[in-house]
Amino acid sequence: MNVNVIKQSLGEADYSITVVGFTEEHVNTPPALLKKTLSNLVKLGDFKGEKETSTLVYPDDMKTPRLLLVGLGKESEVSIEGIRRVAGSTSRIVRDTGVKKAGIYLSSFNEKHLKVEDVAEALVQSFIMGSYNEPYYKTRDLDKIKQLTEITIFDPTINESIKSSAESGKIIGEAVNYCRKLAWGPGNLVTPSTLANEATRIGTQNDLKVTIYDRDQAEQIGLHSFLAVARGTDEPPKFIIMEYGSEYKETVALIGKGITFDTGGISLKSRDGMPAMKYDMTGGAVVLATMQAAARLGLQLHIVGIVPATDNMPDGKAYHPGDVVRSYSGQTIEVISTDAEGRMVLNDALTYAAQNYKPHAMFDFATLTGSIHVAVGDHAIGYFANEDWVSDRLEEASKGSGERVWRMPLWEEYDEQLKSDVADFKHTGGRPAGAITAARFLSKFVMDIPWAHLDIAGHPEQKSDKGYNPKGSKGPAVRLVLELLKKWNS
Repeated sequence: MNVNVIKQSLGEADYSITVVGFTEEHVNTPPALLKKTLSNLVKLGDFKGEKETSTLVYPDDMKTPRLLLVGLGKESEVSIEGIRRVAGSTSRIVRDTGVKKAGIYLSSFNEKHLKVEDVAEALVQSFIMGSYNEPYYKTRDLDKIKQLTEITIFDPTINESIKSSAESGKIIGEAVNYCRKLAWGPGNLVTPSTLANEATRIGTQNDLKVTIYDRDQAEQIGLHSFLAVARGTDEPPKFIIMEYGSEYKETVALIGKGITFDTGGISLKSRDGMPAMKYDMTGGAVVLATMQAAARLGLQLHIVGIVPATDNMPDGKAYHPGDVVRSYSGQTIEVISTDAEGRMVLNDALTYAAQNYKPHAMFDFATLTGSIHVAVGDHAIGYFANEDWVSDRLEEASKGSGERVWRMPLWEEYDEQLKSDVADFKHTGGRPAGAITAARFLSKFVMDIPWAHLDIAGHPEQKSDKGYNPKGSKGPAVRLVLELLKKWNS
């Protein structure tokens, strides 16, 4: 989407549709230019400025032919996240009128207790995310798929700081949409090779170093746990490593689960849930999207992104329940269920990052357990951290990004469930506390590096349009981690 930011008054606005926000208090004191337009609406009670309400009017005394009035709710309750949600819903109303371009009056969304730069970033971000309407692989009726292609943020107070914030909003919104597109792509088209090609493209376009290990190279290095999952698939596995920034800056490692299709392997899933397993590489998509955005934002960090990518299939070469597998760390693992494959690829990636880059902190992202969905539902990302300062940074990033997180316990008592008679650990601990024992297992492979594990299995999908999340992939954790990285040195 094209984004313009210009110095302009409301009277000068000449867009196919112009969006103006109102709190409940401001409905009765509109700008002079809108008094005539609003007088009857307010008198009849047809527009009260209530949150997430809107009214489309056709003024005859303005340059703009359509005016979309948007309710923000009570002035004291307006927040950046509230603006994001309202703007996301509004973007689809605008898109569905059939217009391609829209103007957004910045002052009308800004309240005294908010920073205008934050408001500008939120508006751009949410219009890009909320109006997302990807046709994916459709070939018919493409002319009926409505797309919003350009927005203009305008106001008499526009300055360079506001322009910079709007550009940041554009980069982050596009990163979320890129993650969504990858995550929602079918397993036959978004393969490990596809992710490797995307990493290479991102590297070429943004001057990132990209290293990709194939099956033979991974074997030589000793990524045995990763390769155990890949044994059952003919699709070539790829262990993807991306590096952004100077190695002399503080290093942060991002690791994303890249299971491009998960049948469960020998521990075969039920047929009802299997079509959704195309999005089991959402964690990998988070890392790819974040690495691309980090470069575009020019973040002052050394960021390492690792995506262990493979299918999990049940052919004659597939690994079995009961197998003992050696990991990159040298520790041995007793396999209990081949459907717990995510932790098998992640443990090697975590140790690889820890030993080869010695990062200041590591963060992994994975659609790992159904248990986390039971614990926190659709409204938060459950996470685990081995250091309080890592948790503090995530919590602060959550406030800034609006993506809620909830810290889960990582107590030693859960190790009892991972004891094995034949190996160093079992890789699952049974149904009780399934998300916790999965995280506890991963903690054995981080080599004492400060680390957080974000289990996004309860957060990958929006069932219907809501706020800035249209139906489909939410592109979860992208905004969260970018907020974390943007504020890392502050």
